[in-house]
Amino acid sequence: MAFVLPFRGIIYREGYRSNRVMAPPYDVIDKSKKEFLKKQSKFNVVNLTLPETYAKAKSLLFDWFENGVLEIDRECSFYVYSAKYNLDGKDEFLKGIVVALKVEPFGKNIKPHEKTLRGPKIDRFNLITETNAMFCPIMGLYDRSRETGKVIEETLKGLPLFKAEFEDIEHSLFRVSDSEKIETIQNALKHKQIIIADGHHRYETALMIKDFYNKKGIREGGFDYIMTLLVEAEKGGLSLLAIHRLIKELKDFNSFKVQLGKYFHIEEKENASADFIMYHNKKHYWLTLREPKSKDIFESLNSKIFENYVYKKILGLTDEDIKNEKIAGYAHSIEELKNRVDKGEAKVGFILRPMGFGELVNITRANLTVPQKSTFFYPKMPSGLIGYHFKSIEGCNNV
Repeated sequence: MAFVLPFRGIIYREGYRSNRVMAPPYDVIDKSKKEFLKKQSKFNVVNLTLPETYAKAKSLLFDWFENGVLEIDRECSFYVYSAKYNLDGKDEFLKGIVVALKVEPFGKNIKPHEKTLRGPKIDRFNLITETNAMFCPIMGLYDRSRETGKVIEETLKGLPLFKAEFEDIEHSLFRVSDSEKIETIQNALKHKQIIIADGHHRYETALMIKDFYNKKGIREGGFDYIMTLLVEAEKGGLSLLAIHRLIKELKDFNSFKVQLGKYFHIEEKENASADFIMYHNKKHYWLTLREPKSKDIFESLNSKIFENYVYKKILGLTDEDIKNEKIAGYAHSIEELKNRVDKGEAKVGFILRPMGFGELVNITRANLTVPQKSTFFYPKMPSGLIGYHFKSIEGCNNV
């Protein structure tokens, strides 16, 4: 069973709560964005999530506690989070609940949904073990829970602890400190499998941290948990988008197009049932697979079909070639894809279809993972609304 605890979150004191202290998740912030955020406020959370040194982050965190910028919340709570956003001209509403999720190896209760690159996790390991704190929640999905949904809806009717518009999204955070509601949520979620939607590397880092302290002979503590935003998979208001594909190097487009024609019907007119849309030289081509699709839930994924036929069969790329991204590339939006192709940063772009939540759940239940960068969840909860300290669970085991 998935075990969750309420916790006493790290929060900005009332006079400091504004969008000026907020930041996107650390892993999407480049150097220029970091400098922009730091100019918004000297108390911007980016100073803690992307510090100059780990020791400086520890010192700064202590200083902000001492001087009343940050505080540990007074009550053990779950935190309801909501985001009002617009996607493709349609208003959407994300709602979920932030918990302390007990970490355990991937398997029965906690499942990954995608393969991850063997990227370095030592940066987050060093930062979290130095500060004993984290400010970027990972995101997990769970199947429908009527009881949890009811608590969330009731909580959303109250006054938010923190509310601010950041990057064109209205973000709100609410406390759930009532003991009966806390117990309701714990009982409802302990029967659920949690699918990691965003933050696989951070979850794996949390496992490393747990093992680090266990080897020191410390068996239980705040390091056993990771701050997690849990969202109901199909009804929580989260948008599951595709990550599109790029080809950065290509000798001859016409020869490539001939090779594509062996496997795909290629049309220069719109076809709503096409598998992919190819973009080159400001023109669109609709591609439909010639042979019947596999009935296997994994092999029939849009991203897997593209990988098998375009990257591997036509371009001859290996798994390692795809990972190093010398020829293979990715774009998180159609606009980004077109811009990069138009600027010559890539030779060809392919617009993929997004995966459905049902497909995602079925894949993970079959103990499979989708290819790297097959999913893009939107929106992501920003840093600065709530943080977690290893001391945050003290006294919260029996609320």
